Amino acid sequence: MIERIDIIVSEEILLLNEEKKDRLKRTHQFQETDRAPVVVDMQLWALLEGSGTQFKDMIKNPYEHMRGLILNQKYRVEQIHDDLPIPTDKLTIELDFGAIRGVEFPMEVVFHGNDQPKTIHMLKKPEDIDHLEIPHPYQGHNKMRIDWYKEMLDIVDQFDVRLNGEPLELDVTLTHMGGSIPSAFALAGSNLFLWMALDPDRIHRLLEITTESHMNCIAFLDELRGVNPNHGIWLGCDTGEMMSAAYYDEFVVPYYQRIFNQYPEPHSFHMCGKIDHILENIQTQLPITYFDGFGFPVEPEILAEQLSGHMVLRGGPHPVLIDEGPIDEIIKTCEHYIRTVGRSGGYILSEGFGIVAGTPPEHIHAMVEASKRVGWIGEINH
Repeated sequence: MIERIDIIVSEEILLLNEEKKDRLKRTHQFQETDRAPVVVDMQLWALLEGSGTQFKDMIKNPYEHMRGLILNQKYRVEQIHDDLPIPTDKLTIELDFGAIRGVEFPMEVVFHGNDQPKTIHMLKKPEDIDHLEIPHPYQGHNKMRIDWYKEMLDIVDQFDVRLNGEPLELDVTLTHMGGSIPSAFALAGSNLFLWMALDPDRIHRLLEITTESHMNCIAFLDELRGVNPNHGIWLGCDTGEMMSAAYYDEFVVPYYQRIFNQYPEPHSFHMCGKIDHILENIQTQLPITYFDGFGFPVEPEILAEQLSGHMVLRGGPHPVLIDEGPIDEIIKTCEHYIRTVGRSGGYILSEGFGIVAGTPPEHIHAMVEASKRVGWIGEINH
């Protein structure tokens, strides 16, 4: 039986698509635009809250997972009117079990119904690293992800997805998110930082393993999907913000450089904690094209001084402000971010970082209103 899912968007909104695409393209090229684009980060739990889908249903089987992903995207397309272009020919969905990392390692993943899943750290003492091997990409939770991906490809025809009555092609994809540091943290937990001080040689061994494994997984999925491996790369470094600048240079830079050097630009990088103390290191040590997601803990003036003009930046105010408002304060704060972080162009306004589940869509639309009020400011500062 085929399930039809209709996505309804006004023609007025659809007519903005080409304008949005051009605004984003020009922003990524540091060219003048009418205003800073706004693209918020709707992660799984915000989408679930909006669509009314239950995570416990999405982990039942590949069919329910695909259905949930489609309904989540239906919510985003219909309700969140930022500058992310609306898919009019093809709807791409990607398997999503939450932000769990190092998924190829043989760690237990505990699913708690509607709560976020959690990996159980494998490494209890530094000596455990001596016995850790680089896993095959088709192991651990990754095996489930890959099996479900294949099954979902086989059941695409069981869904009839339409945009304003017109059929949308349904595309299923699978990528390997994270990076060397999030995988190492998944394996060792907070002990990772203690062992950096007490047993740095073993931590370097651990990072050699997670780096090689991460690249192996990307290559494996490229081959599985029939993708040209000569593509840009996205790397996350969450938990890296808890390191000193010296530790960042020692335990992050060489491993992330290795991965970036393996792939052509664009090089996207994510780290959304309090990173004031390593902004200079981020700017000078890694070949970053696109800083995809800085967090609210960094004052916009400090961020602008170190990074504006050097790479495309995406991020912005505290997600709780966007959630709770009031709207006047959202607009005022977003205007400030645009005028500071966006002073050299190349800035995409977002929240900093990740929309809170239940955030009213009109609060997100207030961010777009802030961008319209400011307009283009690049010339003001040149």
